[in-house]
Amino acid sequence: GVAMCFLSDDKGVTWRQSDSEIEAPSKGGAGLQEPGVIELKDGRLMMLSRTSLGCQMRSWSDDGGVTWSPAERTTLISPLSPSTFERIPSTGDILVAYNDHSDITPEYRGRRTPFHVAISKDEGLTWEHLKTIEDDPAGWYCYTAMEFVGDNVVLGHCAGGAGIGGLSRTQITLIDIDWIYK
Repeated sequence: GVAMCFLSDDKGVTWRQSDSEIEAPSKGGAGLQEPGVIELKDGRLMMLSRTSLGCQMRSWSDDGGVTWSPAERTTLISPLSPSTFERIPSTGDILVAYNDHSDITPEYRGRRTPFHVAISKDEGLTWEHLKTIEDDPAGWYCYTAMEFVGDNVVLGHCAGGAGIGGLSRTQITLIDIDWIYK
């Protein structure tokens, strides 16, 4: 998996590929997969991608996505599972939903569980206020849609598990943003 962006300067009428193609370090057999991009307060862009390297990888663009820095490791320790992240409208901080594997027991290794959210107050450099949303060892929590409604965030995500398949159930979770900050 190689990550890249496609850019439009005419509101989507035409598209062009970014000048950079971002690759995971050579030990990352799965490459970079399912990237997401967010605009930072200073105008730069940050991309997060899932990898088989045990963490989300990050890349930066200073020119609107035309070129990207080499991928680097983040402190978002996770299996080969995508993250979803958006800016919290009421605070300006970034909220991420992902499978946190920073402190897991063997039964979780490689699985898309447990499911957490965390907040970055420094534009994606560090993450805090880690909260568990789901932690069933047989669960499968991923492919999250995120929408802010008033003082809440709504997460729509896969929530499968043993006997029903990992992608066979969708769950909608409503979370009070203030709870995340506590």
